[in-house]
Amino acid sequence: RDGLTKVFEEAGGVVLANACGPCIGQWDRSDIAKDEANSIVTSYNRNFAKRNDGNAGTHAFVASPEIVTALVFSGRLDFNPMTDELIGSDGKPFKFSSPYGDE
Repeated sequence: RDGLTKVFEEAGGVVLANACGPCIGQWDRSDIAKDEANSIVTSYNRNFAKRNDGNAGTHAFVASPEIVTALVFSGRLDFNPMTDELIGSDGKPFKFSSPYGDE
């Protein structure tokens, strides 16, 4: 409705419903083989074996939406958004700004 889903999809994101799908293993992944060892970082509050995608080989780490987003853009699990830089489409390095909320 507001176009935000398209922004995430164009950046390579997988937008899942904010419902029980990921919580009960209904994420139909095509990027890995069944039982292949892998890691995901998610802001869903479920992280035990087979919970997100039905794959016992998936290690799921829970983090805030801000950290998950930073890790996705960096493509690395060891990325520190407070200190590490990324290279923009213009070839220049940049750092993420700290998240904030309007009160």
